[in-house]
This record gives sequence, structure tokens and C-alpha cells, in this order.
Amino acid sequence: MTRNKNDYLTTGEFAKLCNIPKHILFHYDQIGLFQPEIIKENGYRYYSFHQCDTFYIITALKQLGMPLKEIKKFMDERNPNALISLLDQKSKEVTKELLRLEQIKDRIDTLKDITEEALIVEYNKIELAYHKEVYGLRSPFIDQGTDNSYPDFISSLIDFLNSSNGSIIDFLGASLTINNILEERFHIFSYLYTKDENAYAKNISLVRREGWYLQAYYKGSYQNIGEMYTKIIDYATKHQIKLGKHAYEEYLIFEVGAKNRDDYVTLILVETCK
Repeated sequence: MTRNKNDYLTTGEFAKLCNIPKHILFHYDQIGLFQPEIIKENGYRYYSFHQCDTFYIITALKQLGMPLKEIKKFMDERNPNALISLLDQKSKEVTKELLRLEQIKDRIDTLKDITEEALIVEYNKIELAYHKEVYGLRSPFIDQGTDNSYPDFISSLIDFLNSSNGSIIDFLGASLTINNILEERFHIFSYLYTKDENAYAKNISLVRREGWYLQAYYKGSYQNIGEMYTKIIDYATKHQIKLGKHAYEEYLIFEVGAKNRDDYVTLILVETCK
């Protein structure tokens, strides 16, 4: 060694200084990314303190998500322009990832909000309520004129979630016609939908109009939801309320939030002409 031996560190000492396991240094050496400054005839490897800066550059680039192969290429050819190009690329990637995480947070917050709402409302009470228009993504028209079987519904749901990049934890609603309700065909849906506050986003459309609705927070299994619709129709007749053309179901507590189906909570909204 031409320098003072105290200027150099063994593989173990350098690994300890950088707070990493030794095998990382062996791997970096093997792929030619980061090698000892001195390799003696007996195979002993020694790193200098001056190499710490280089090692931490590699560590920082790895934290940016760069594969080791790309890091090696950058380290071999690095210059100010290459650094600017790299940082610009990584900035765009981080912005994209932040957007993805923000969308995930929105989904989490929405599910939390509707679950909390479903726990404090009065169940199975029918009343008039005014609702603003709702925009969102709609599925294709799925009313085939016959009751949807559960497999048919699940198939339509999966297709809709896949096409809208949604997941089972997203808000979900369904539209059905008053005519089908009056004919006691309670499981024939016109379309499925999710909410979206940005009415100008691509593929966003009006999924529920503004107006007065007969409203009920139905608690119970989907299988028995027809009983609630029957009560709503009877209520409308008794109070001489003229119904519109559409009804909506919005699922507040469902499979992800309740093991027992009798604990499901569904907001039912039936259009009126009031």
C-alpha cells in the first residue's frame, strides 16, 4: 500500500462503516459496480475512506428505484447533463407514483366515510330527501329483461371494475328502473356506477340526476331487499307521491365490511316527480 494503512478498510470494516451486510459489497464487486481500491495478491480487498462518497451515490440512486444495471451505466458515464436527465426522469416517475398513491388514499377515505355514515343512520326508515346530481363512471347497459343471476351480476361487476381500473373497495352503486320494481323484478340492474367529483374527466357521465328521492337505508341481505322496495312503493301510494323512472342502490356496508350478510347496509333512492 502506498498510503498509510489507516486510510484503508477491510471489506468487513467498510461494510460496518456503511451499515450494510458484507455480501452487498461482494455482489457490487462481482458485477463491476463498486470495487475495492486495492486487491492484494492474497485476495484481500481494501476500500478507502474516499470511496464512501461513491458508495453513497450508488445507495441514493438505488433509493430512487434505479436497477443496479442502470446505476452502473450512469456511474460509468456520469456528467452534469446525464445527472439532469436522470433527475428529470425520476421526478416524472415520482409524480406519477404520488398520483397513484393519492388515488389509493381517496379510495381508502371514501370507504371509511361511507362505512362511518352507515353506522350512524336510522335503518329502514322511509323519507323524502333531496340529493344533488352525481357524476361517475357507468358500466355498459346490463338489463337483459330477465332477473340477473348472482353469477351474472358478479361477471358484470368484474368486467366493470376491470374496465374502470377499480377494485372491490371502491364505492359502487347500481341503477334499476321503477317498472322492474313494480313488477317485483328487484335484481335487474340497468347499469353499475362509481362516483367521481370531476365531471369533466374522460368517460365521466351523469349517473344520478338532482332531485327529490324516497330514501331508505336498508339493513339486511340483498336477497330480501325486495321487501324494502315494496314498503317504499306502499309509502309512495299512501302519501300520493308520484314516482319517476329510476331507482338507485348504493352499497355502504358490504362484503368487505361485514361477515354476516344481514349486517349489510344499502342506501336505496327512488326517484320522485316532486
